[in-house]
Amino acid sequence: MTIKHANTLFLLLILFLSYSIFLYPQIISDWRTYSFDDGTYSHAYLMPFVIATLLWQQRNNLKIKFNVVYLIAAITLALVLAISITAQQISLTRLIFPLYVILLFCSLLKPSTAFIVPLALLWFISPFWGSLVAPLQYIAVLITTFCMQLTHIPIFVDGNFIQIPQGVFEIAEGCSGLRYFIVSLALSTLLCHLHLRKLRNMLLVTLFAIVGAIVVNGIRIVLIILIGYYTDMQSSIVKDHNMFGWFLYIPFIIILFYIVGKLEPLPETKEQAYVPLKLPGRGVFVVIVSSLIVSGISLKLVMQQYPLFDYSVAEITEVDTNTTPAAAIASYSEKQRENIQINGIDVIIEHYKFAGRHDADRADYYLNKLIPNSWHKTNNQLTANSQLLWLSDGSGNTALLQYWYEANGQPTGSIKEYKRNRIKQALKLDATSALHWQFVYCKSVQCRDEVAILKRYSNNVKN
Repeated sequence: MTIKHANTLFLLLILFLSYSIFLYPQIISDWRTYSFDDGTYSHAYLMPFVIATLLWQQRNNLKIKFNVVYLIAAITLALVLAISITAQQISLTRLIFPLYVILLFCSLLKPSTAFIVPLALLWFISPFWGSLVAPLQYIAVLITTFCMQLTHIPIFVDGNFIQIPQGVFEIAEGCSGLRYFIVSLALSTLLCHLHLRKLRNMLLVTLFAIVGAIVVNGIRIVLIILIGYYTDMQSSIVKDHNMFGWFLYIPFIIILFYIVGKLEPLPETKEQAYVPLKLPGRGVFVVIVSSLIVSGISLKLVMQQYPLFDYSVAEITEVDTNTTPAAAIASYSEKQRENIQINGIDVIIEHYKFAGRHDADRADYYLNKLIPNSWHKTNNQLTANSQLLWLSDGSGNTALLQYWYEANGQPTGSIKEYKRNRIKQALKLDATSALHWQFVYCKSVQCRDEVAILKRYSNNVKN
């Protein structure tokens, strides 16, 4: 088959890209939950259009060539993806999926920045950038502290909190500047791809974009604090400053565009004539079939996770506030709750089972709260197979909480061990796990009797 028109090639590229992505319902569900429904990644809505536009512009510069080496590399990475998805190693999954798509394209197209750079923009849709929040918060505090020390305003800094006489400002996750950081990096990537040819200039623009985004965010925080100081915290900007930062960031972007134009003035270019390309039917068939066999859909089929084509947002369970004390678990496949008596002492027991259908469907999800509301931890002990927590409600009442995770048939009170067990279990293509939770009010000194009862209970259950 011969592709006679560039527009036909572009259409085939879009279809193949859609095919590559829709083979992984787990990825789309993750994007829908944490990218398109999250204000930090609101730019994700634009990325598909940007990718399509770049592929359209480069449609005349692409060469079709079946390469079995890249196909083997893509299949190998797909197998790693399968283990990562099953083990719910979500950060690794988000990181390597765009690379898998790029390798899959390289198996049918001669490697070129003409399609590699557009596909690399998939990383800006993937919500793995959250790991940068903490260091960006730290940098924002440093910049704010330095700038405020140049003023006459007294400040007191405690972690991410900055106190002035009029009130306290928290540099929360949303104030870390992650949005500006991601947008700056994405824009610098586009500018380098479209307008720059020298590596030195590319590095300079990227560095300026990143540093500039961090500085602009620091200035934004300083100005908000100054506004709070001079208006005695009455200005509406202090309470709602989401849009305020963009009035600072947009001028910075204009400067960035100006610098790019000065570094390398855009030369006059003539569009390269399209040369008809022959499509290797056998190679396309091998790529389609092999990618389908190792895809996320096939993984769900093997693990019997139905429906196979479930691209919905991850469901978060609404916590029943009427049932207390209880654990607050965001998502699970099955729950059992019972009250039993052991030696005359009432024990509240909850069992949760997880099927690993999505990121939230696991015992160590970040929204899960094992300590009941109104209680706080005073002490803890990691035993051979469980975790013991001594609790207090601040009113003189004490309680004991015991829990353990279970995966690959191994009970443990350690999250790290639980994750390792999930990885071992993932090699068997099994994503199921469990959480066992027990709560008892303490009547004895330092909960000694209750400790003995819960330890005996855990040994009986595990045996």
